[in-house]
Amino acid sequence: MNHLVSKQTLFAYLSGQANPLERQTVEEWLKNPANTETFHAWLLEWEMQSLQFRPDADKAFEKLSRRLDQVEEPSPETEPVAAPRLPFRRWGWRAYLVAAMALLLLGVNVRPLRTKLLYETYQTAANQERTIRLEDGTDVTLRPNSALQVPRFGFWGDVRRVTLTGEGRFSVTHKPDHQRFVVKTSDQFQIEVLGTEFTVYARKQQTNVVLDRGKIRVDYKTATKNQQLVMKPGEMVMLSQQGAMQLRKLAPVRKNPAENGHLFQFRDTSLWEACYLIEEHFGKKVEIADDSLAYRTISGNYRARTATELLDLLVATSEIRVDSTGNTYVLKEH
Repeated sequence: MNHLVSKQTLFAYLSGQANPLERQTVEEWLKNPANTETFHAWLLEWEMQSLQFRPDADKAFEKLSRRLDQVEEPSPETEPVAAPRLPFRRWGWRAYLVAAMALLLLGVNVRPLRTKLLYETYQTAANQERTIRLEDGTDVTLRPNSALQVPRFGFWGDVRRVTLTGEGRFSVTHKPDHQRFVVKTSDQFQIEVLGTEFTVYARKQQTNVVLDRGKIRVDYKTATKNQQLVMKPGEMVMLSQQGAMQLRKLAPVRKNPAENGHLFQFRDTSLWEACYLIEEHFGKKVEIADDSLAYRTISGNYRARTATELLDLLVATSEIRVDSTGNTYVLKEH
């Protein structure tokens, strides 16, 4: 049920003067994403009217940062992201928001503070992988040493936008209102989803995108203009730091029934792509310890029945070694 809330009622709530019925009404109203824009406008107006102190800017920023960082680490298994937390139910949070506005009025650079307030970041360490279910039902599997930034108070407006650093596999849920889903990896590169499953590898040297199912549009910037590219399943896009774009089919893999194995045909194929194909065809996780190693290329035909056989062949023909950690293989410099 949607409740109508007046500006005066919200102001009473923010100042701690609302009665129990008004508090319940406001909190139900805040849960509706359609009210988010109105709420932000009224909150700004209330903060402008309620500033009654000159805060210690450094202390206020440090205190708010500590508060935002005190988030319980979720388990590495797939878990739904909790419903957007409303940081306005307790006076302590309201005080921090007032302090943030005061910093802005005092001319302090509040961009890091704004980022912490509005976004939540999920991170993985080395040898850690976790799957996160976003509030819209989208599943994101974060690979090791990766980070995903999502809106702290839920998606609203006509775009569901997240930011990825590292590597992640996305299975995006289509919305009845056709709300767009965008994965941003840098100021020069973003992926707009048209309902699909895909993998993104966004490291310092290069960004790779592999499309498994559906359709996505890649938006990227060159030195002279903005470009767009629509991908089809089975295609791979590579974007260098210099803005050079390359689109091609994944390295072919053929099943050989007579020998009950797979034939992998690599032609200047990056080790990252080879690892991706190993995981797709054998279901074994393969990580690369160093970014520069991920872009080393290999060529040749490799026939293997298992992931171990293929990795042994790669070790024999390339200057790499493979370590095993549980069910995960890790490629390293020899």
